[in-house]
Amino acid sequence: MTVYLEDETGFFDAHPGLYEKVESVIERCLDQEEVPYEVEVSLSVVDLNTIHEINKEHRAIDRPTDVLSFPQIDPEKIGYINWDTVDFSSCVNYDTEEVMLGDIILCDEKAKEQAVNFGHSLEREVCFLVAHSMLHLLGYDHMTPEDEKNMFTKQESVLQYLSILR
Repeated sequence: MTVYLEDETGFFDAHPGLYEKVESVIERCLDQEEVPYEVEVSLSVVDLNTIHEINKEHRAIDRPTDVLSFPQIDPEKIGYINWDTVDFSSCVNYDTEEVMLGDIILCDEKAKEQAVNFGHSLEREVCFLVAHSMLHLLGYDHMTPEDEKNMFTKQESVLQYLSILR
């Protein structure tokens, strides 16, 4: 697994050990979902203004958000990636032979704010947001109550496994 990190705000430098936790969350999501390939993920940390602009441009939502996910692989109608049917010509980095899952864009300011509002640690909030985004990259969504329950159960399973508790 390769994580390409672009930390525009110095967030991880200001929170020693947090990046390693985030990597463990990414790895656990891949293991839990039994991803049969080596993958690469892009992780960017941006400020409030930047995520606002990205959200507006790509989702037509004119406000900041906590995290955005941009999957490289479109899931099938089954709600997750069927690795047996993936067309790898559009998602393999031919230099590394890793599958490019997609991009996660995290807003450090929203993560800090939400950690306070939810009354848990910044580590918990950031790891929750990364697990959430990873599941989006792996094809999951929460558009129906059933899908939401499934996705949130999977997120919580990852965090419980890693003892990242509230």
